[in-house]
Amino acid sequence: MRLVSKMVAISKPTLLQFTCYELGHTWTPSCRRASFDVALLVFKEALKIYGSLYFIAGLVRRRGKAYFRKKFWEELLRSSFFLTTNGTLFISCFCLWRRIDGGFKRVITISFFPALVGSVIAILQERKSRRGLLAVYMANVAVETVWRMLKARGWVKSLPHGEVLVFSVAAAVYLYYFKKTSGLPDGTLSIFKKLFGSDEMPAIEENLPSDQNDEDTDMNRNDSLHNRTSVIANRKLPYQPVVRWLKICPKHALCKHKYGCVYYVLEGSLRMFGIGYAVQGAIKVVSSLSRVFKQPKSVIKALVHKNNLQLGAFLASFVGIYRAVNCLLRWIREKDEALHGMVAGFLAGWSMLFYKSQTIALYTAAKLAEMLYFKGIASGKVPYIQCADIIIYSISTALVFHAAVIEPHNLRPAYWNFLLRVTGNKFATMNRRLLDPWVPDCSKLFPDFWPDYDLRFTNLRKP
Repeated sequence: MRLVSKMVAISKPTLLQFTCYELGHTWTPSCRRASFDVALLVFKEALKIYGSLYFIAGLVRRRGKAYFRKKFWEELLRSSFFLTTNGTLFISCFCLWRRIDGGFKRVITISFFPALVGSVIAILQERKSRRGLLAVYMANVAVETVWRMLKARGWVKSLPHGEVLVFSVAAAVYLYYFKKTSGLPDGTLSIFKKLFGSDEMPAIEENLPSDQNDEDTDMNRNDSLHNRTSVIANRKLPYQPVVRWLKICPKHALCKHKYGCVYYVLEGSLRMFGIGYAVQGAIKVVSSLSRVFKQPKSVIKALVHKNNLQLGAFLASFVGIYRAVNCLLRWIREKDEALHGMVAGFLAGWSMLFYKSQTIALYTAAKLAEMLYFKGIASGKVPYIQCADIIIYSISTALVFHAAVIEPHNLRPAYWNFLLRVTGNKFATMNRRLLDPWVPDCSKLFPDFWPDYDLRFTNLRKP
């Protein structure tokens, strides 16, 4: 049988004799048809993904009607075309490479090189403002993928709470710069202000014109809070004496927060717990809507899910510890400096024990590396690399796609599911059993899968 003869051939580690139909686009023997099928599937999913993303972002940023009439559609179509190009060119170059090279000479030519070519062309279609974000995200996925691959081979071992340690180190550096004048980029600074408040920032940062709106908003919010507090006071609730006592607790002369240190810490913790619980709860509720008619109780389960408490506890302790350590160091050292932010940030980072996430840890570290790189360029200590975002995105995506072909079990589950979604499950229809002699466990996720081949184009039979 042809399969037997081919298995003899593939015992040599330098040449695969299988066609792209037998190995890759097993649902159709036509290379052109395969590329068209993938393009159509990816484009349809891209419209859904980016449509939701840009619509929600537009609402959050309070974009006007003019944005949704014109720019929304421009951004949607451009990003959808980018993703479609990436997916389509991968399968097209997969076939083209085999024809040019006379076969798949090495395992790396099966997926890495085709994905690299497709990624370079695709990222050039996307807006420049998004290339950096895509590069950081894919670098994050690539680093995690490499770690999983090394771990599966027994070359590295997991460090207990490794993701928490990575997050803590990144938080320490971020919050060191948070307490320095012009230490963080505007976008990052805005996020940290909303998370921790502006009381730990240098005074000059608080008075920047760009922050005026935030200050006005905070004043309005405080007035609103005062009005609500007055209403509550008239109700004579039992916890009022405790709140008043906490507010008048002592604070250090260097502390810029309005009330006592204990109140400052507790107020931030409780506020972030509520936000964390609400955000995670909303995500769970939205994901359960598809089951609401069959299982009405799924919404209630989503609202009381333990993940809601975990995210709430993570954010509450993260903010609470950071504020508490800064206050404590001011009391002990009788001064306030950026070094306090580093110590407080590192200790606060361990709050991730409540909500462990490799994704958050690696993304935070990747964004930090990006920030430090640009700081190095500004200071003249590191060279500026032309098209760095394109290079990082292309190599990272090629590596991830390569892993998705030869060892998808080592890919981040969420990203693997994303690939299946955008390709209409086509990524799962590759005949990975043919690659098992080269890559042990290549077919681990699909040990019993065998394509329904058109026997006019192949003599392969299911063993």
